[in-house]
Amino acid sequence: MSNSWSGPRRFVGRTAVRDALACEVDAAITQGGRAVFLLGAAGSGQTALISVFQEEAFRRYRELRAQYVDCAQSGARTWADLAEVFTRRHRLKRTLQKVYVDWLESVPIAGKILQAVMRTVTAIRTGRVVERSREPLRSAHDSALAAVRLLLEFEPLEPRLVIMDSLDRGDSEDLAGAAALIRHLPETRTLFLAAVRTEDGRPPEAIADLILEAERLKRAVRVDLPPLADDEVGEIVTAATRGRVPADWLRWIISEAQGNPATLWSTLGSLEEEGRLRKTGRRWVWEGTPAERDPSASRAVPAREWALSDEDRRLAGLAACEGPLFHSAVLAVLAGLPELEVEDRLSRLCRVGLFEYRCAPAAGGDVTSQYAFRDSADALAFADSLPEAERADVAARIERIRRELGL
Repeated sequence: MSNSWSGPRRFVGRTAVRDALACEVDAAITQGGRAVFLLGAAGSGQTALISVFQEEAFRRYRELRAQYVDCAQSGARTWADLAEVFTRRHRLKRTLQKVYVDWLESVPIAGKILQAVMRTVTAIRTGRVVERSREPLRSAHDSALAAVRLLLEFEPLEPRLVIMDSLDRGDSEDLAGAAALIRHLPETRTLFLAAVRTEDGRPPEAIADLILEAERLKRAVRVDLPPLADDEVGEIVTAATRGRVPADWLRWIISEAQGNPATLWSTLGSLEEEGRLRKTGRRWVWEGTPAERDPSASRAVPAREWALSDEDRRLAGLAACEGPLFHSAVLAVLAGLPELEVEDRLSRLCRVGLFEYRCAPAAGGDVTSQYAFRDSADALAFADSLPEAERADVAARIERIRRELGL
């Protein structure tokens, strides 16, 4: 399957995981360093999640300093590079203090004056402390340990975020530095975040040992990255295609993606290459049906049998045409009913378990509530309950209504 989707790739959901990571930043800053291991299968979206989390952490803690390393890339930053960046400002400050003392002590001594001048030039050009040993370290392992010692020497209580993506694909230096930092986390306010790809839910043996060591020190947290929920898949595809997703296509995509973001993007890329998804202006148009592409695609089956009146069934069918998430204002126009009456009926259907209330975003100057099907299978089944010709007409009306409401 191709991975050539050319449309936008919006990050959606993962709220619980992002909240868990934010709590660990709080703990690292207020209670001492922490190690978080973000565990997930290949293609589960760890890198995208880390990127969003890092932006959120910066907004929350202005003083937080962060560095990112992709261990899967050859020639990526080493621990020495990280230490160099984190401590440069502090080392420059210490260097300038030494230079100041040199100048005070060197007024009658020409040699000292020259030494002070050279130190000044070196400090301004490189920010390096000249007393640091220039002898090459014997191994990458030694380099990592020396880098961690440097982090501990200069402002260890500075709030720091060290991100190591794909640590399971890192080399011995990556692991040695991680192990050394973990042993000294109580002396810091550093959050060490490692993204680890798992197989059958288990990390590689070397990483498992690292996690156990951190847990022994009571400084480790395992955060599992679950598959995308069906409603998250619906939100992602809707955002990527900038429009409503036909119920039959959404059902097929959910089945193909199996909650894996990488597979989801590959699926959309494949549909684009085949002409099933075609861009017109800013939006994407769906061509044909999954049954034409895959004869095994079957009609949706609801999660359970719902004892609803004909009016409520039709209301649910219209709601499903907008998607797993829908707006009461749009539904009111579609059904030709006052919005307050629609809200009352939706609240009743929430109580029986078909829908759930989400939020009340602003739209067109008014407020329209947002609801969602509790189970995406019900959304697909109720959408299929409407005749195909009517679904196409309703889809066109939904696009027009959403534009008018500014949704």
